[in-house]
Amino acid sequence: MTVATPPHLEDRAAVTNEVARLRAAGGHIAPVLWQGRPAWLKLTLPQPPAWRYQLLAGMARLLGQPAMQPVRPHGGGHGLRIEAARIRALGAAGLRVPELFEVGADWLLLSDLGCVTLEQQIRHAAPAERLALWQRGADYILQAHRASQYLSQAFSRNFVWAPDTGLGAIDFEDDALAVMALADAQVRDWLPYLFSTAVYFAECLPQLCAALDAALANERPAVRAGVLRALRRTAWLRHLRRLPSRLMRRDVAQTRWFGELARHCTTH
Repeated sequence: MTVATPPHLEDRAAVTNEVARLRAAGGHIAPVLWQGRPAWLKLTLPQPPAWRYQLLAGMARLLGQPAMQPVRPHGGGHGLRIEAARIRALGAAGLRVPELFEVGADWLLLSDLGCVTLEQQIRHAAPAERLALWQRGADYILQAHRASQYLSQAFSRNFVWAPDTGLGAIDFEDDALAVMALADAQVRDWLPYLFSTAVYFAECLPQLCAALDAALANERPAVRAGVLRALRRTAWLRHLRRLPSRLMRRDVAQTRWFGELARHCTTH
């Protein structure tokens, strides 16, 4: 099978032409080469419907968990401006994030961080190697928090690994501080990370709990307490194990094992 070569872009005029071509094709993100360097061209998207986030907000209030308050992504140029601002702030704090090559009114041109996500690494690793890989993501979260920063979408799929430069993060389309305090935004970073990784530690939850406990020892007391409180209030999700196997889709399995992890970490 022939793999298409990304278009070579040398100046903003070429970027503008590629934006028009990509939009006409119905795309919103595509790999390109910017002056010989791998990059991604990212276009604006419409703002998602408000009702989805209102339902999630109601659930967060019901659980008494401000850190679980959803952040509705902004569409259009506003959303891209938020992402650009978050990238600049995290980069200035020493975090590995995409470089902003060029910025347009309705597009961003970002450097490529690599093609292997942390989720892929953990999923395909031998069981004995998974905890060390998990620790990479935990260390990145801690580094962000020590710099008084936050990630907002800290799923393992949004961490990208490159052997020569290490772990980086992508996807900053929302700003958690728009709806919550910094401590809650930092609590919120741990929840998607645990949700997206617990399923790979089904046979060794005690070891994962110990690693989480060690990581949280490096957090501010408010963040540590917030994570443990969120885990206590979501441990009931482990009961999803009672569902018939035909209903145990990947997202359901992830939710179930997040609940199992939450139960284990708050009772041991």
